[in-house]
Amino acid sequence: MTVSRLPLIVPLLLLAAAAPEAPPTPTVPDTLPVAPAPNVPPTPTVPNAPSAPTVPKAPQAAAASDLPPSVVLQTFAPKEAMPVLGHRVDEPDGKTVARLVDVLVDPNGQPLAAVLDFGGFMGVGIRKIAVHWSTLRFEPGEGEHRIVLTLTSDEIKAAPEYRDPEKPAPVVVPATPEPKPGSQ
Repeated sequence: MTVSRLPLIVPLLLLAAAAPEAPPTPTVPDTLPVAPAPNVPPTPTVPNAPSAPTVPKAPQAAAASDLPPSVVLQTFAPKEAMPVLGHRVDEPDGKTVARLVDVLVDPNGQPLAAVLDFGGFMGVGIRKIAVHWSTLRFEPGEGEHRIVLTLTSDEIKAAPEYRDPEKPAPVVVPATPEPKPGSQ
């Protein structure tokens, strides 16, 4: 028994012919026209010359020759300098105890103290203290770029919390040993 498929195909063709035509899909040209800058007269065109849109160049980093003569460009290798804000702070044994979040400077711009973030999880339970700059040891030449806090855990726990930058900062300063009698 032979079954003809023609009766099935004809209704499909009729349906396709009767279906409304879909709107054409918009195409994106390979090049987009560039609008002229405002308040700039258009450039004259040459007849029969190919028109190529002009695209402004992206700004580049200033080269040493672009700097004014009052300054010079100097670079520092990672072994010579390191960023400190947001950097972790370790105990001498290597355990991370805090994160350096701010630096307090004197009127001459010299660092006096570092504000450290201790503890907490996802912003809860964080305790900030300010420690004297001399209590930090920076190791930029090391592979890990460590910052080591030389205070003991008891000294850290006893430190008052640093809360308001608009008020005088309670800074933990290491006590200097008292001079021995007879030594000068």
